[in-house]
Amino acid sequence: MTADVNMDMPKYDGIIEQWKVDLIVSRAEIMCFRDHEIPDVLQEVVLELLNFKYDPDHAAGAKEQTALTYVIDNHLRNFRRADTRYRAHVERLGETASEFSREEVDERALDVAAALASLTEMEQFICRRLVEGKIKTEIAAELDCSRHALDRVLRRIRKQFREIGLGGWIGK
Repeated sequence: MTADVNMDMPKYDGIIEQWKVDLIVSRAEIMCFRDHEIPDVLQEVVLELLNFKYDPDHAAGAKEQTALTYVIDNHLRNFRRADTRYRAHVERLGETASEFSREEVDERALDVAAALASLTEMEQFICRRLVEGKIKTEIAAELDCSRHALDRVLRRIRKQFREIGLGGWIGK
């Protein structure tokens, strides 16, 4: 890493041990993160490590550094995956998405938008009505179908969302 980048590195004195910061930086370098990306990655991973508690009784013989390396690598892979997904959304959505910075765009919201776009017109209509606060009985009346038929469609929508990891974005 260059001397300029070291000067731009956030300081974590009193927050987290320096050897852990050095481990994060070295793992990021091994995973080919660019010098300008490392401060952002460092900030996110430090927050993750503040919540991590090493427990030797549950570490299956792994030392703390080994356990931390696993946690750091996992978080770095997730960071890289989210960045790749964001770039794909920007490319697919064009100028509209590129008006926003990565920090302003919730990757999950983009995933939800893509999932909604894959639904049929009727399924999208149902989702819009639910967002507007309509109850199932009202929606069924608008569609001229039974509440049970509407429930079948809602189960199908929920299943689609769960299959792509978005189960938390749908109600019961």
